[in-house]
Amino acid sequence: MTTFDRYLLGRLLHTFAVFFVSAYGLFIVIDLFTNIDDFQQDATSAAGMLLRILQYYGYRTTEFFEMTGPMLIVISVIAVLGLLQKHHENYPILAAGIPAFRLLRPLLAAAVLLNLGLIVNQEFIIPAIAAPLQTPRGNSMENLQEVEAVYDYPNFLMHIDGEHVQVEKQLLLNATFGLPVPEMATQICTLTAESAEFIEQTNRHPSGWLLRNLTGVFDPDILTPFGKIRVLPGTNGKDLFVVSTVSFDQLYSSGRNLKLLSSAQLIQRIRNPSTGPLPVRGQRLALHSRITRPFLCLLSICMALPLVMRKESRSLIMNMAVCAAVLGFFYAFTHGCFALGSTGTLLRPEQAAWLPVIVSGMASTWTATCVQT
Repeated sequence: MTTFDRYLLGRLLHTFAVFFVSAYGLFIVIDLFTNIDDFQQDATSAAGMLLRILQYYGYRTTEFFEMTGPMLIVISVIAVLGLLQKHHENYPILAAGIPAFRLLRPLLAAAVLLNLGLIVNQEFIIPAIAAPLQTPRGNSMENLQEVEAVYDYPNFLMHIDGEHVQVEKQLLLNATFGLPVPEMATQICTLTAESAEFIEQTNRHPSGWLLRNLTGVFDPDILTPFGKIRVLPGTNGKDLFVVSTVSFDQLYSSGRNLKLLSSAQLIQRIRNPSTGPLPVRGQRLALHSRITRPFLCLLSICMALPLVMRKESRSLIMNMAVCAAVLGFFYAFTHGCFALGSTGTLLRPEQAAWLPVIVSGMASTWTATCVQT
């Protein structure tokens, strides 16, 4: 990379950092003044309240970066190109016979670095701090949340419910498991336990729920041959293990946020649709949209350069307005495709995720003829 390439690379990274800090600072100010009462509840001192505020918004830095990162990358590129055009820093390059598209090399390199940061944030950081990200404002990590009952499809629609979930300890409190008749039990049976903990699959045992302190006496004789494979009573008579692929975070609304899952977790859920085929559509769309997001970002940059540095243009303001309008149209088109893909009526999830890439690629080829030479 030349000196000018390093100059553009550093300017883009600096512009992105300024935009991100400004946008997140504005978000904190608006959100904090709107919900300051939530942080004041049960706060014993001003220092304790300040610690809660710092903890809450510190964790949500990763979520905000995931949400606004791709958009801020494109906006930063437009700002850098606009400053180059305003200060006439591109004229020596053009006068030397170097094409304007040569400027894309450092800009795309910076965009790749930022997209790698987005990938690391999505695949490793956010799943590791999923529990704090689901904690409401001003509450501790042990906050109880309401359960949304699910049906376990591999277990013939076994009904899984409970009173609350404890996010930090990942416990289902006052758990109830309704065994289906006649697939798993010969008569109606509902397993009720003080708590249930999800156990991940290992080489020694399958995944499932460990029910502790069963309420009442459980009779294993009511189990069918299939039920005896899936329901395993403990030796102490109070515990019981139910083989299931329904994980803990699928039992409440916040835990069903696909943005909190890594791609490996999404692939595992797609291959094992434990809660039915309907959520799989959204999981497939989320997985493919993660793959196409870097391509859409790079294609938007390729469209931005010729639109900002247009030949025979009236003014820089007009060029940037046209660029913002075109990229805004493709942004709306992309999310429109995602909406159609989530319903599954007109587009499949794979088609909804990749159609914007195809259209944006065609548009970037068309706008390439508008660049200043």
